Amino acid sequence: MPAVIPIPPEAQATPQFNAEAATEAYLRLIPAEATARSDAYFEGGYWLILWDFLCIAVICLLLLNLRWSAKMRDWAERITRGRFRPLQTFLYWVQYLLAVFVLSFPLGVYEGYFREH
Repeated sequence: MPAVIPIPPEAQATPQFNAEAATEAYLRLIPAEATARSDAYFEGGYWLILWDFLCIAVICLLLLNLRWSAKMRDWAERITRGRFRPLQTFLYWVQYLLAVFVLSFPLGVYEGYFREH
């Protein structure tokens, strides 16, 4: 059975109920160690946003500087024999998504699995 969370006096339903005071009263019930762990996890999310951006920027630079993007374009043109441009764009887009997925997979696994466990 889960432990029952006590209701602080500031959080009691009264005509003078103050949401901010009730929230602060509940937050005071949380142990300092749990609060520090929660804050570290939350703030780590900001760093992950930065790392996601940097990862995608590096992947885009790799695709351009190593000429992988041009090779993907050339392949899409060769498959469609230079006709029907929307299909060329679609084929390039599929290749681009696959390349980004594969290259960003390690960071995605860390964010989605290891960090959560």
